[in-house]
Amino acid sequence: MSIVVFVNPRSRANRRDPRLADRFARTLGEVGRVIAPASLDDLMVHAKQLAQNPPAVIGIHGGDGTLHRTVAALIQAFRGAGDRALPPIAILAGGTMNVVARSLGIKARPERLLASLVSASKAGQAPSVVVKRCLQVGGSYGFVFGNGLMANFLEEYYAKGGYGAGRAVWILTRTLLSALVWGGYARRIFRRYRGRVLVEGQALPWKALTGVCAATVREVGLGFKLNHRADEDPDRFSVLAIHAGPVTLAQDLVPVHRGLGVNPRRAWSAVASKLVIEPEEAETSYTIDGDLYRASGPLEIGLGPPLQFVKA
Repeated sequence: MSIVVFVNPRSRANRRDPRLADRFARTLGEVGRVIAPASLDDLMVHAKQLAQNPPAVIGIHGGDGTLHRTVAALIQAFRGAGDRALPPIAILAGGTMNVVARSLGIKARPERLLASLVSASKAGQAPSVVVKRCLQVGGSYGFVFGNGLMANFLEEYYAKGGYGAGRAVWILTRTLLSALVWGGYARRIFRRYRGRVLVEGQALPWKALTGVCAATVREVGLGFKLNHRADEDPDRFSVLAIHAGPVTLAQDLVPVHRGLGVNPRRAWSAVASKLVIEPEEAETSYTIDGDLYRASGPLEIGLGPPLQFVKA
């Protein structure tokens, strides 16, 4: 068994611990190698090379954004090489939120998980896996899509250049306090998405929504399970259209954290295989797995391929 591990040299974890990649390499020894792409173009080059000669396992170290970018590059490369299935993916969670890893119940520390994979490889054992489909968002792939509130929150989260769980909690607290008087901060975070939303070809009745979310995993960060229906059907994804404002939504914080979802009086939910966003604005913001994007015109969200993830 050969193991290839992708690391993001610009990730927070690797900036704090620049010797991490070297330790991964020592752990792998002759069993595999570490790839640290210098850019997204470099990532795509390596992905195409792996598609021609796939390893037995691909490890990805970093946060949800790194996982999203790497998985997207790998899917595109493997599809371009005869639509091959990807090898099992080991999530070496090294981000702030680790939404996908938490949703899949992956709790092992990165170095411990990698060491266990090396031991299994030397013993000729294949890893146990769990299968989860991803989303296809336009021409990319990921696990959580969101606009409106979700994108607005992230714009504020990244605005100061620093990030982490503490900053996320601070923004959430400030937003709730501002919402009590409908202050400028709350109005900025709760800017509504305006436009049409079509689920399986049927338009929803609201033309202005607090936010639309689609996901194949339940969590969105800090333990909040906003996409509570994501595990309901392995071949469909969760869709959530929130139409309530901040004051009434505050009632749902505890239920969402417990995995019960937003009250149906305040949000519409379903599982689906196709979602189309048709914004009124010429350009709109959205997020895939915590990375921010801008789109002009309609955006289609569907199902990506099923992926195998190493259990840990």
